[in-house]
Amino acid sequence: MTEPAGGGLVDPEVALQRQVETLVQRFPDVDRGELQERVHSTYERLKGEASVDSHLVAMTEKQVTEELRGSGETVHVRSDDPA
Repeated sequence: MTEPAGGGLVDPEVALQRQVETLVQRFPDVDRGELQERVHSTYERLKGEASVDSHLVAMTEKQVTEELRGSGETVHVRSDDPA
């Protein structure tokens, strides 16, 4: 989901937008704007705490997914999602 270049992302915004699109599919009952806000704020928080940023996008998606599940949001599992 990321474009590596010299060990980092070419454009983290592109990768974050892909994460938003994935979350929109997995949480169709959650407003897209809320998902965008959650993804960006979580990414920025994790980035501020990280000493290495190579996995920040994946960590962001995991964190947002856990938060949404914890708040009771229903996850739509696509047929190609791992069980």
